[in-house]
Amino acid sequence: MGGWSSVRAKLLLAAPLLLVLIVVALMALRPSSEAPVGRANRLGSAKADTALPSYHPLRVTPPQTAIERTVNQGFAQEWSSESASTAAMLPEAATSMAFPPIAVSDVQAPSTYARAFTQELLDVDFATSTREELLAWASYNNAPNSIVTIPALINLKLLPASLTMSPTPVPTLTQWRALSATRTTWRVGGLVTSVSPVWTQLLATGWLTVDPLMAMYDVSGTLTVTTPSHSRVVQSIFFVLTLAGASWHAGLGAMALNDWTVN
Repeated sequence: MGGWSSVRAKLLLAAPLLLVLIVVALMALRPSSEAPVGRANRLGSAKADTALPSYHPLRVTPPQTAIERTVNQGFAQEWSSESASTAAMLPEAATSMAFPPIAVSDVQAPSTYARAFTQELLDVDFATSTREELLAWASYNNAPNSIVTIPALINLKLLPASLTMSPTPVPTLTQWRALSATRTTWRVGGLVTSVSPVWTQLLATGWLTVDPLMAMYDVSGTLTVTTPSHSRVVQSIFFVLTLAGASWHAGLGAMALNDWTVN
């Protein structure tokens, strides 16, 4: 009885991560009025079409301890392949002039990747880029979910799906067009990254991920909003970035962005 109470307490510590991953995956299954329809076939050379990547992220087999089996059972979910058509509404993986690939040197260490990812995500000139380009770039930086079993096509769209889920730093299509019309720009600065306490608590239970690159990072900094003929606005930002082995290239990618907060 005491053993089960201990396991239950540890699972409660892991619950926030479970919620993050399941909510993001569910959002990938849900139609979104803001998701662009069609494919980003006019974007950069990283165009992926509907083919699955030939590259596969590294996987390991953790020892099947009691806590490992219990947590994995808690993570197990059933997903329908019929939802693949919804994921197809999001752009295919592609880079562009506005959103180029993150440098190879920045995809090796998690803190470096988190900063580089944030810099490119939030340094935006709305008049010279499009929301579809940004979401296609997010697809290119996608990391698959290795904890729950979901269809392959949806697993390639977890990151862009999370960026369309409120609260999010990515404006809606209507908002993007308004920001473009006013020639608004965003610039991020003062970035600080650290391992999320949620991730630390989960690992403290004794659970091990099959993806050795997986981690959760807290990211904070400032966002400067500049619009001609208006005073600059500086805001404090915070979010949690879940990292893992990338879908389309070696090194790190991002699985989801959650808890977006602006002050």
